[in-house]
Order: sequence, then C-alpha cells, then structure tokens
Amino acid sequence: MTNAIILPPPSSPERSRLLSVDLIRRRALDRLYRRRFAVEGLIHSLEEYQLAQENVPGECISLRTAPMWS
Repeated sequence: MTNAIILPPPSSPERSRLLSVDLIRRRALDRLYRRRFAVEGLIHSLEEYQLAQENVPGECISLRTAPMWS
C-alpha cells in the first residue's frame, strides 16, 4: 500500500493555499541555505586568518627585571 498525495482541484482555494505555503517554505529553505553558505565562508576566512597569525613571528620582548636594592 502506498501513500498517495491527493491535491484538491486546480480551481480550489485550498489548493491555492497549499501551493502558497509550499512556496513560502521553499523560499525560507533557500534563505537558510544562503545564510549557511555565508556562515561557512566566514568560518573559513577566520580559520585562515588564525593560521596566518600563528605563522607570523611576533616581536620578542625581554622579560628580565632589574635587580632591586633595599
């Protein structure tokens, strides 16, 4: 036994509503995918920046202190 989806007739207001809901869902899904792509790009850029910063030699600072006399 298969579960068939039966749509109302094309002229039915219910079918129009169902198609409208489907379009809204598809647009929302499209927005989510675009945001996901943007976030993945940002993460990739930050990871590359972090790797570049790790490979840049920093300025050495002497941590020696002068002797204290009391």
